[in-house]
Parts: sequence; structure tokens; C-alpha cells
Amino acid sequence: MKKISLFFVACSAFLNAQFTTPNNGTSYTLTSLSAVAPTVLVKNGTDYNLTADLTISATDKLLVDENTTLKVNSGVAIFVYGEYKTTATNFTITASDITAPYRGIRFEDGAVAEMKNTRIEYGGGVRVLTANAFLMDNCILYKNNNSISGSSGSLASSAALAMYQGKNHVVKNSQFLENSRAGINSGASGSVSIDIINNYFYGNDTDNGNYPQINMGPAGVDSTRVINNIITGNRTITKAGGISVSGLLGGTNRFRVEGNTIRDNRYGITHQGAGSSGIIRNNIIENNNTENNPNLGGSGISLTGTQKVTVRDNQIRGNLWGITILSNAVIDLGTEEDHGNNIFKNNGNNGGTTAFYNNTPNIVNAVGNCWREDELSTDTMVEAVLGSQTANTIVYKPYNCAEPLAVSDTSKSKLSVYPNPSKNHFFLETENAGNVVIQDLSGKVVFSSIVNKGRNEINTNLQPGVYIITQQSEGKKSNIKLIIK
Repeated sequence: MKKISLFFVACSAFLNAQFTTPNNGTSYTLTSLSAVAPTVLVKNGTDYNLTADLTISATDKLLVDENTTLKVNSGVAIFVYGEYKTTATNFTITASDITAPYRGIRFEDGAVAEMKNTRIEYGGGVRVLTANAFLMDNCILYKNNNSISGSSGSLASSAALAMYQGKNHVVKNSQFLENSRAGINSGASGSVSIDIINNYFYGNDTDNGNYPQINMGPAGVDSTRVINNIITGNRTITKAGGISVSGLLGGTNRFRVEGNTIRDNRYGITHQGAGSSGIIRNNIIENNNTENNPNLGGSGISLTGTQKVTVRDNQIRGNLWGITILSNAVIDLGTEEDHGNNIFKNNGNNGGTTAFYNNTPNIVNAVGNCWREDELSTDTMVEAVLGSQTANTIVYKPYNCAEPLAVSDTSKSKLSVYPNPSKNHFFLETENAGNVVIQDLSGKVVFSSIVNKGRNEINTNLQPGVYIITQQSEGKKSNIKLIIK
């Protein structure tokens, strides 16, 4: 009789070690789940404690509808084969003991998941194996330890949010803060298309390994879209990069990186992959130089072996290199019909400055860029910040931020401005009526007006700096430098 009792107790302990929903189409809330598994999901006042592994089976659902905190014991994990959805406005998943992380959350192949308004911290991250569209909206992933080792290690070993396959995934309005490896990644072999939009990344890769904060693999015939994010590094973490969108194992890959601010990382944006094409547009890429070793990177943008990448309207400042291309990568930095309008400043190392380096034998069109911001450049000045493996392979003319071209006396009208420098109030004197435009050194028109012959009073609202006034009158054109103080 005692043996049977001991056997029953042992079996009960085993059964209580985890809970799997019955796979019969049941929808659970935390309250109802705690009622059927009270020793696994323990209700403590308004909070819950998960003491053992929880599995949501393929036909079952978990609806998180309470503003509450779920504390998860060390080594414990959540597996979702069915459906998971958050309707709560403030839900936290954290470790019972923040010094002893739980394993994380895994959405298995076939799962359907919407994570909203959730703070996920001190665990092993979120792993998404499902090909179904995954949504993360208004979440915070903080100090997840992706380097937990052993059989009870983290479920997402390489990122706070690890993606593996599928398309139409969306991650938006969320924060990725001080996680041990990447903020978001996808595998090198699986195809993942995703929109990463309006998120904030700070100080990820606290392990200081070779991980960018956004580390995406191939997207297939669809695209990886990284749009309007802020990606800021912690400068004491010297090996963390900004954004990588690569197809290292071949195949088709398309990407769009647009409207992001990328600062204080090891590098800004990098891509590798012979089957890749994409657009890099309207990003601010500054001071990505934390490792401070030009032989190991530090580019604002670096492309290796890509089919074609169109680069437009970026501001690239303070990196070790501006843009570098390698291994027959193809880049379009601007054409006569579609100017690049990229701005470069102070991208330097070892006492030199390199806005663009073409480390391929190919001709590169790089028309209509400002190679030296805040300077009126000549051809010699521009060539000083361009480098190439093969001479005369960069087509850079015409360029912005240019010294005004000399105009013959027969084709120009007399033009003078005073006082110069001025404080947005000055006089422009011309021998002919006509029109004038004022451009900043990137070529952007910041003021325009019709002027009369003789003395014209001009009032502007310009930021301090150097500008170019251009007058056109009766087929004649004149330029003059204006300094606003």
C-alpha cells in the first residue's frame, strides 16, 4: 500500500511539472488557465506565477486580457502551437528572480500570434518558428539573456526576437533595450519578409559579440523593410553593429532601409549577398565608429557582392568610412536623371577622410551628391575624399556643395550682396531685373524671390551657415556666396 502511494505521489509530481492544454478548441484567459492548472499557473493576488512549462496546443487559444504581471520561474518556457493574442493594454512577462532567467517564449510552426502592449524582460527571448503572419506592436524587450546555455538554455539564442520563416510579419512601435545579443534577427537559410517600423533600439549586444542590433537574413521574393527606426548603440559595446540585411547563402533577397537614424554603433548599414537588391534612402547615419578599427569596418554603408542597391538622400557623417563597396557589389549613387543627393561629412580614419571607396573594378555612377558638407568644393577637393581600386571608376560630376562655376563676363550680370556676413537681413544689388534663388550647400533651394534692377532689400529666416545666391536674368546667370551668422 505504501509503494502504491509513493508511486502515485511521484506521478503527480511529474504531471505537475508542466501543463499542456487539451487540444480540443478551448480558449483560455490567464484566469481560466490558472483554474485548470493551479499549481503550474499560480494566481498571486493580481499577478501570476508560472512554475513549469506551459504548452498551448494547436487548436487551443490563449487570450491575455488582463493588465497584470506574469512571473516565470528559472528554466521555464512557454510553447504556443495554437493561437496567442494580447488585448490587455499593459502586460508584463518577467522572471521570478531577475538573476535567474526563464527560457523564453516559442511560437511553433503553425501558430498564430499577436503580441501587443507587452513588456518581455529577463528571459530567453521570443522565438518565432511559424510561417503565419506574426505581429508585435507596442512592446518592450528588455535585458533578455540570449546566451543562456545548456539544455535549459534560451529559446531564442541569437536575438531578443528571433524569426525563422514566413512573410507579412510586422514589428512596430516597440523598444529593444540592452538585450544580450541582437534586438531582432532571422536565420541565414530561412526566408523571412518583415516590416520593422517605428521602433527604438538601444544598447543591444551586451555580450559584445559580433551582432548588429537588427540582423536580418534573406527575405526571398518579398522584402525586408526597415523603416523609421532609431538604432542607437552604447559606445562601450564596441562590436555591436547597426543594421544588417544580408543573404549570405545565396538566393533572392530584396530589402528597403529608409528613414532610420543610426548612431554610435560599430557600423551603420551593411549588406552581403550576390542575389540581393535594395534601396537605402533618407537615413541619418552618424558616428558609427565604436570599434575604431578601419580594417574591421566602421562604414556608414557597406555593400559586398550585391546585384544593385540604390542609395539616395542619406546623411552620412562621422563614420570611419562613408560608403564602401566590395566584391563586385553594384551601387547606384546617383545619375544625371536622378541625383543621389547624399550628404557626406567627416567620415575619416588615420588622418584621412573617405566619403566613398569603390573597392571593385566597376564604374560607379555617383552624380549629384554633396561630398563635403559645409564646404564649397572643387574637383580637387572632391577627389580627395573619393577612393577606388581602379582609377577613374567613379562618375561624380556634377556634384552638390560645389564652388560656383566661373561665368564669362559676356554671360553674367553684376551681383553684389551686403552686409555679408549678415543676420538674415541684407541688400542685393543687381544690374538687371530677374529672379534669385538661395541654396544651401547640399543644393536645396531655401529661398526664392523676384528682384528688380538696382538695390533690393531681402529678409530671410535661414540657419547660420554658407549659402549660394544665384540670379538668372535675360539669359545671364550670376552666383555669389552668402554667409548667415
